[in-house]
Amino acid sequence: MLQYTPEQSDIIDFITNKDGILLVSAGAGTGKSFMSEKVASILKPSKGLYTAFNKAIVKEGVKRFENTNVECKTLHALAYRYVKPKKDIEDITYSCITENIAYKLKAETINAINMFYVSSSVDMYGFYNNYFKNHKKSKQLIELCEKYTEAMIDGSINPTFNFLLKYFHLMLVEEKVRCEYDLVILDEINDVTAVSLEIFKLIKAPKKLGLGETNQAIYKFLNLVDGFEEMSNEKILNLTQSWRCSEDIAKRIQKFMKKEVSENFNFVGTDKPVANGNHLYCTMTNAFIISKINSCLENNQGFYLLRRISDIFAAPLAISSAASGKEPYQKKFKFLADEYKNYCEEKKPGQSYMSYLLENVDDDEIQNAVKLLLSFKRKDINLFDIYRRAKEAKVDHSYTIATVFTAKGLEYETVEIGKDLNTKINSIRENGGIQDSEDLAAYRCYYVATSRAGTELINATCLPN
Repeated sequence: MLQYTPEQSDIIDFITNKDGILLVSAGAGTGKSFMSEKVASILKPSKGLYTAFNKAIVKEGVKRFENTNVECKTLHALAYRYVKPKKDIEDITYSCITENIAYKLKAETINAINMFYVSSSVDMYGFYNNYFKNHKKSKQLIELCEKYTEAMIDGSINPTFNFLLKYFHLMLVEEKVRCEYDLVILDEINDVTAVSLEIFKLIKAPKKLGLGETNQAIYKFLNLVDGFEEMSNEKILNLTQSWRCSEDIAKRIQKFMKKEVSENFNFVGTDKPVANGNHLYCTMTNAFIISKINSCLENNQGFYLLRRISDIFAAPLAISSAASGKEPYQKKFKFLADEYKNYCEEKKPGQSYMSYLLENVDDDEIQNAVKLLLSFKRKDINLFDIYRRAKEAKVDHSYTIATVFTAKGLEYETVEIGKDLNTKINSIRENGGIQDSEDLAAYRCYYVATSRAGTELINATCLPN
């Protein structure tokens, strides 16, 4: 007979005997997937839903809940079922806005629309008025936001994925649809959009389970929220026993987090850590992934990537294209062509396009890509040559190169920490420790990166010995 730990027993007892929402704060590798499966097995819902913001997590759930009555869908997919859009889903980009206005104003309009879609607000007009209340061109921007939001509603322009969530949210609020289950499980509730959290609350179900951990909330830059913070009034139980990390690694992580993040942080390792033979090189940015790829190519070493090579190289390739007077083919970076025109018109003596971007474009991805390109230039390395060779390189599934954001949720025998992760933590320490949410996110990234490891950590210099 399966023996549960005291923490696991508390979770089973609560959700079996009580209706409502239960949140489970599950540390890295503590078995939240196991718990979600056991909860479904014990409750045996005639109609259940397992969902998450991340498509990859839901895809894993399909295998876990096979041969059960629990369907696995992202909230976007669930929204699509009810909204039934008549046009294809597309991103809204600066080229969608037909008014002859500066790129900056178009960018502000798009950002505000996206912010409304991912928010918990049900009042479009009130949201935009409040969003731009202190802006010099508030009236113009509010009118633009309303115009393009209404255009998605009436189908005159293509809807975005986040529009689907907002529209579904409003349908639930106004009770225009019936969405009912016996059990709803929301995984990674620490990293969800505010609108997703509202949908989770509004779906009719007697029992709801939210799984995740505040200290693994690392996607704030995507305008995500932490469900534990937003729903702190709900019952919260903990899982602190990791079945992935060795006792030594877990002890080092716990000392690091207790001392610098939260004295209440608890994390216990196992005497049977993951030993799957796999190695992860973990970094924070695509720019450092490209640097590592270059190193592997120089040493004729195979590697495996968790994202498409074209996506990893997208920003530096787009910058290189724009710097040559060409329009980047990626929609996301077409604005760089406009920035190049501005650079040519405003060019200062001795200023390069790269230095212009560093001074004028406040975007971490662009900033890191520019620094990478400047580094390659000093070393006489050709980006397009690396890109071509990377696509043809041998694949070694035992050696993964990835950012902490894509490696989250995965586990490896060995984890090698990238230089940029260490540099970030040391920089925060030199400035007196955690000062703001950005600093806190960096520490959480370090925790997530190091806790991917089963038996060996390489270059985790910020952890105590």
